[in-house]
Amino acid sequence: MGIANVVCGLFGGTPCTGVLVRTGVNVASGATNKISQFINAISVLLIIMIGMRVFTQIPMAVIASILITSSVRLIPFGLMGQLWNQDKGELAILLGTCAVCIFEDGALGLMVGCFLALLRNAADNNKALLKISDGKIAFRGQLSFVNGLHAENKIVDWIDETQPVTGI
Repeated sequence: MGIANVVCGLFGGTPCTGVLVRTGVNVASGATNKISQFINAISVLLIIMIGMRVFTQIPMAVIASILITSSVRLIPFGLMGQLWNQDKGELAILLGTCAVCIFEDGALGLMVGCFLALLRNAADNNKALLKISDGKIAFRGQLSFVNGLHAENKIVDWIDETQPVTGI
């Protein structure tokens, strides 16, 4: 697995397991090149090869406190405040994903979060975002077969409102 992490870092990929904290360190350090993951993996490999006997003597409580502290530092509190003000649905997905990751399983939490975001995106794309003013129609976002009927209905309703049918 260590070799796989080194190779992933060399090609700019995300290493295999347990590297969210190390990726967070790279981001916080301002690393912008894919070689940063490679250097990180080599550093961890060297530390493990040289200091493994010392690390086996560290009590598990100390290791747990280091992992908890590192994990808490990864929580995007600033982003959560912005989401509270701008998009509570997105905040709910974030908190739900976090809860499943903590209380059940990390991989399952990420799958649940992706699924909820996909459902929300599908629901948002169901309606066409269009604005009709002064006889002009302006679209925001995408217009596709999914929301085309909604757009057509809004335009027909606008035509009916602005140009009522006179008696024949």
